[in-house]
Amino acid sequence: MTPELNDIDRQPVAKHNPVIKQVPVIDLAELLHDSSSNAALTAIDKIAQACKTWGFFQVINHGIATTHIEEVWKQTHALFALPTKEKLALMRSRQNPWGFYNHELTKNQRDKKEVFDFTLQDFDPIYHQANRWPRQHPQFKATMLAHLEACTTLGLKLLEAFCLGLNLPARFLHPHFEGTHTGFVRLNYYPTKDPLAGISTDHSGTADLGIHHHTDAGGLTLLLQDHVTGLQVYRDGLWYDVPTVKGAMTVNTGDMMQVWSNDAYQAPIHRVLAMDHRERYSIPFFLNPAADCLVAPVPSVVDAKNPRHYKPIGWGDFRGKRSDGDFADYGAEVQISDYRI
Repeated sequence: MTPELNDIDRQPVAKHNPVIKQVPVIDLAELLHDSSSNAALTAIDKIAQACKTWGFFQVINHGIATTHIEEVWKQTHALFALPTKEKLALMRSRQNPWGFYNHELTKNQRDKKEVFDFTLQDFDPIYHQANRWPRQHPQFKATMLAHLEACTTLGLKLLEAFCLGLNLPARFLHPHFEGTHTGFVRLNYYPTKDPLAGISTDHSGTADLGIHHHTDAGGLTLLLQDHVTGLQVYRDGLWYDVPTVKGAMTVNTGDMMQVWSNDAYQAPIHRVLAMDHRERYSIPFFLNPAADCLVAPVPSVVDAKNPRHYKPIGWGDFRGKRSDGDFADYGAEVQISDYRI
């Protein structure tokens, strides 16, 4: 088979995009209020079905205030509008993944984007490094830490729905997250001009996509998208556009959730197109387990007819190897398939 056919990013885009008709926009109002109500149980069923098929869904009435989200967007735009010199002063490294970066790799291919990552303040048990913040902009730090807290609250509530969909107690996975999670927020900026244009670096190859195809490594992802389309999900040999829904957050499962569910839930392959005419911004929050967590299929999805599909995965080690691949080409990127029995 030719390399082109092996490259998922070269597969065609669906001519007719049915994704908005098949993937639910789920109202979380009742789920956040009373998870035992009929409306909440309906939402839980929809979430479980979405996780078993497309691997993502969108949520409205999610409890994060519109005024807060507007401020997050304002601060995000302001950060990427800073002079290049100020952004480079916040540059991440292999040793410390927190801060700014403009030549990230996905599947060892350079992405056409700029990013800024941060985690819980004063708590990084994997890398033992501190967040980097623009010193002249204190409101940026305050807003972003508030956003991480709000996303954590929502993410833990969705985690309960994920567990209920697997016939587990709602808080079954909470001990792996509460107070010790290694989640983080990423600010994405997709410019129309290559940020490395005219700059000679070790990563000067062509950046032909905003983000090349990948799955998210952790438990689940909450994503804010702006009004510019570009996110696509891969299924059955075709790419499908993921539309933006006003007031909604996009949710997708990650690799660790696929392992916990023993492949009942799917971590979707997705990518972002390169921006040629309009800039795009997005803000994902990755809810990741504790650094010392061993991830293995949960009891409710394992029996004699369906044994465990995976050996236990040490999350801290897995996450460290995955982020190394973001920074530079250190060989094949670690995948959950490496742990398949």
